[in-house]
Amino acid sequence: MFSILHISDLHRTPNAKISNEELLSALIRDRDSYTRGDNPIRSPDAIVVSGDIVQGVPLKAPNGQATLQAQYDEAEDFLRKLAAELVEGDHSRVIIVPGNHDIDWQLAKQAMQLVEVGDLPANVLGALQEPSSLYRFSWATREVFQIFDTELYGKRLDAFWKFFESFYFEVAGLLRVKTGSDANLYSLHGGRIGVAAFNSCHGNDCFTFHGSIPAKVISQTHLDMRSLGPFELSIAVWHHNLEGPPYRTDYMDIEIVRAMIARGFRVGMYGHQHRAQVSAQSLRLAASETMAILGTGALCAGGADLPSGSNRQYSIIEINDDLCSALVHVREVMASDMFGPASLPSFGRRSSMEVTWDRPTNSLGAPIDTEQRALTTAVEVAERLVKASCHADAVTKLWPLRNQLSGYGRKLLLSAAEAARDWPPLVELTLEPGSIEELVLGVEARIRMGDCAAAKAHVAQYTPRLQLPAHQASELLARIAAEEGLRKK
Repeated sequence: MFSILHISDLHRTPNAKISNEELLSALIRDRDSYTRGDNPIRSPDAIVVSGDIVQGVPLKAPNGQATLQAQYDEAEDFLRKLAAELVEGDHSRVIIVPGNHDIDWQLAKQAMQLVEVGDLPANVLGALQEPSSLYRFSWATREVFQIFDTELYGKRLDAFWKFFESFYFEVAGLLRVKTGSDANLYSLHGGRIGVAAFNSCHGNDCFTFHGSIPAKVISQTHLDMRSLGPFELSIAVWHHNLEGPPYRTDYMDIEIVRAMIARGFRVGMYGHQHRAQVSAQSLRLAASETMAILGTGALCAGGADLPSGSNRQYSIIEINDDLCSALVHVREVMASDMFGPASLPSFGRRSSMEVTWDRPTNSLGAPIDTEQRALTTAVEVAERLVKASCHADAVTKLWPLRNQLSGYGRKLLLSAAEAARDWPPLVELTLEPGSIEELVLGVEARIRMGDCAAAKAHVAQYTPRLQLPAHQASELLARIAAEEGLRKK
């Protein structure tokens, strides 16, 4: 299995009712409990944080910039400590996206100006509803504003990106993670899982609360993941939920998710609605394709911000090794602000629910063999590296796939390791040589590592099995004897 801790809506602030220390203690204590229970849950291999990292600052609050910075300092302190405890401090296994609370409302407002009645568009409602509209309506003052400084407006997430850059500073193992990107890409589970971390706050500010991810961002991300992968499972992470009451606008259009399904995403993870939810979305193309949509509850929202009947929550997602199914476990606050298994009506009063999804399909509707595609791509990359005399890099590329390689791929790994004089991998690869050539390589590797006794035993064990000609066996033993003689001198 591969396990993901899914947290959202942290709403961190230095004066929060629940301190970093209390929250961290509760999460660690719960981890110690669920990993040792009657039906143990795997300890997290990665962490997904789906937005609302901080509480944010109201429009009229004094010292807005300093207050926001202090909140992000508090959030970074918490996430660093959480990563140290749960994923060995490896920040490349922590995925973070922004939420609506991460937007600097004061900066967004500074980029707008009031539109006088005489300057209003003829069709005000139509202008407000246009995609990427520059007009905003304030329900509080019944006034229309227009974004006049698009450059300043584009900086309304600068405080988030500053925190983001600090958290990932000089972190190794990141796939493609850049400050300010609409979609950052992560690689998990030895490259089997690709994660696209989307910013769903396009056009979101102090007056507009909906979630949105531009279609071109999803399309470009699909192309990027094809070139950086292939991945056996593609996961999308964003902040906003996909449905809401008739008079609310703070959710995301379901068509955005359908665009993800059409491009091979099979799991979606979000927060925002402050309660756990598991659903499936389907899209009919050449064949029916299904995506599992996994919403988690709020980790730290106050009581007034929680839906009726909901407690503070988080989730653990155990993805099965087939990468086509998972078990979603929801944990919620029990007594003394400690977490335990939830009892959810939507889960049949259980704390866990199994979910499945379809494998990506090609244009004819046939499932794509992503594992074979990954092997083929890795071998092609390694072949280019060998031709460029980058033998050690070729070994690094193929080594995680060594148990799946056969034929040309296995031979390429063996020859690259030999050219790189990387003897330990050759010893492991030739524990059970499949040919005389592999036996010879294995013997040479053992000699180079100074284990002549093991080299002789290897010849003795596999000479009859591989029907090694007597003259070749004699040559190998003579080579071992000569090395032993040199070592005695």
